[in-house]
Amino acid sequence: MKNKIFQYLKKSLTGEPYAIGLDIGTRYIKIAQIKKKAGKYILEKYGVVKLLPEIIVDREIMDREVLVESFKNLIKETGLDKKSVSIIVSGKNVIIKKVTIKSPKPREINDTIQKLAIENIPFNLKEVIMDSKRLQDKQGQFELLLTAVKNESVYPWIDVLKESGLNPVNIDIAPIVLQAIYKANDYVKKEGTYLIINVGFEHTLITIVKDNFYLMDDEIPLGVRSFVEELQRVCGIRAEEASRVLRGEKIENVNEELASNTINSTAKRLLNRIERVLPEISEWNGIIIGGGGTTIKEIKEVFTEHFKIECEIGNPLKTIECATTPPEVPTAFDIAIGLAISKLEKVNINLLPLEERAVEKNKLKDFLRTGFLIYIPLVAVLILGLIGLGLSRKEALIKKNIAAKETELKELAPKVAEVQALMQKEKAIADKITIIKKLSNPKYARIKFFDEINRLLPEYTWLSAITEDNVDSLGYIGFLIHGVTTSNFAVSNFMQKLETSQYFTDVKLSYTQRNEIAGTETTEFEVKVKFVEDKTKSPAKKESDKEKNNMEKTDIKEDK
Repeated sequence: MKNKIFQYLKKSLTGEPYAIGLDIGTRYIKIAQIKKKAGKYILEKYGVVKLLPEIIVDREIMDREVLVESFKNLIKETGLDKKSVSIIVSGKNVIIKKVTIKSPKPREINDTIQKLAIENIPFNLKEVIMDSKRLQDKQGQFELLLTAVKNESVYPWIDVLKESGLNPVNIDIAPIVLQAIYKANDYVKKEGTYLIINVGFEHTLITIVKDNFYLMDDEIPLGVRSFVEELQRVCGIRAEEASRVLRGEKIENVNEELASNTINSTAKRLLNRIERVLPEISEWNGIIIGGGGTTIKEIKEVFTEHFKIECEIGNPLKTIECATTPPEVPTAFDIAIGLAISKLEKVNINLLPLEERAVEKNKLKDFLRTGFLIYIPLVAVLILGLIGLGLSRKEALIKKNIAAKETELKELAPKVAEVQALMQKEKAIADKITIIKKLSNPKYARIKFFDEINRLLPEYTWLSAITEDNVDSLGYIGFLIHGVTTSNFAVSNFMQKLETSQYFTDVKLSYTQRNEIAGTETTEFEVKVKFVEDKTKSPAKKESDKEKNNMEKTDIKEDK
């Protein structure tokens, strides 16, 4: 019963975890809100809006106003009351590299990643946003998934989403999202090699997962549009009619055999392009087809015949409950649902700029501010109920033990007196130690502060101002550090070094701001830190003092 009450209170404080995935395509915008409850996923809300032609071309925004209006319509039609969304980036401006490196020391990880970024990312690091994901460890080495995207592929979408009333909190990549959705639906197992083929409108994304880890991915510039255009050319029909033929509908004056041969030949052309980028795999344990292209007539049969293995149409709702009527074509929502699950499971990549990453709200403060009058009386009643249930059992046990304790107290009376004497001596020693600590305040703490800052400062980073704050009750000195550097990555690197130093604690980023100095892009930043004014207050020294005090207590007992 206690566990049930605890779960109820936890739910009251934090609510059920949820995430929203937003899949922005060339022809459609799809959104899905997923909640996780008792270890299960629930599709709470979803929606889709068809875009007018030429609104988005090759992942570039052509008509901003119409796109913003489309997002607003999607929010309204879906009935979203929560606006924090995850999106993906893909295309030529996205770099995904898997590298195997020797396991570095914790304090060297950021420097190692920066070095790898310089070696593997063919762009100026000031022009990109980066993130990395640690994959599997292998005998003193580990695999690192290094990702980067050019600023120009991110900031326009952030602006459009904000203008539409949405709050972007995560920017993921397609391979991680597709792996997450098909793993959650039990298509991808812990062992074996799996090929995921997502047939979109303009592109086909392929992802290979081996033994539950990312192996590789690629993008083929062929999709549903290629099938439609080929049917238009061969059969002499309009785009709308070609789309209907693709879905298996009969159209008057369209030769069915000719249309079927056209679809099959286009599918084989797509498969040949896929084969060119696939590594040599001796055996596939599963091939999953997803995306809007799964509605193409006989696509499963054509793929199965080509790969000589039974291919599956991946249903992203196979194991996911629906709180509403499920979508007519669930495969079209695999990216949107996968984005939400990737975020919920915290397996996501996040290419959101550092300055855009919102600090999560303190849910306890929100609870105290908004629900105090409602929940506190309820909590009090529940606690009193628990106390009442336990009193009847404890009463008999207490009475039984009272007599035994009274006898035990009489026997322990001489020892109690001895302990009290020792406690008085311990207090006297503690008072002397306190006085010594106050008298031992080091004179050169500030010198050590600047020496440590100089040692930790990354390359191409300089400080413009350092402001000292008050000393707190633990002896930590607060500082505001203002500086200028070349990129958000350098700010993150500097903060990581401060956090790993034994002299700094409570490292917080106040703000970052992009500026330009003499024609060069720079990032101005402000970091709050607390400096340990006296080394004796470091964790290692505290443990040493604790051992010393224990030894002194032992000596006192032996003297006694």
